[in-house]
Amino acid sequence: MSTELYCSLKELHARHGAREFGKIVQKELAIAFHLAGFARVVERGVQGVDVDAVGNSLERYATEVKTTQTESVPFAAKDINGLKSRQQDGYQPLLAVLRLSPLSDLFLVHAGNLRCGRLQIESLRPYRFHELETRIQPCFERAVLEHFEGALTGSQSYLDWVLREYGIEASDLTSS
Repeated sequence: MSTELYCSLKELHARHGAREFGKIVQKELAIAFHLAGFARVVERGVQGVDVDAVGNSLERYATEVKTTQTESVPFAAKDINGLKSRQQDGYQPLLAVLRLSPLSDLFLVHAGNLRCGRLQIESLRPYRFHELETRIQPCFERAVLEHFEGALTGSQSYLDWVLREYGIEASDLTSS
């Protein structure tokens, strides 16, 4: 993670708090999938899997997004069930983990064999989807930096507007 990205994310977290920050990161990840060339992206603000992304018939991802400042993230039965329901539709289950730390990166983890509970971030390393991370991480950084001011002042409402502008399907929008 670049210093500029870390400082921007840290400021967003300080301004909005942990819960709102997680929703902001979720929306920024949806934008990143779009910027990476995925033809169809769906972001769910409240219920279900957080982000679906379809690149082509073989490239379909259902992503649960988690943010933390600690060494672990919760992965609940509802997360697993949501991902399994999307897997039945041909989506590969992913867990996106962003630890807000200077030397951290956005991890995209194959989630098909993960168990529920508190997951240590370091234990997720063997499950990382490096090819997809290489594609998404620069787009995530671009999304955060391009929309930093709007997210800082307008939070989810601003990002919902951006999602609509990009043609990203968004359910449970925080504003109409």
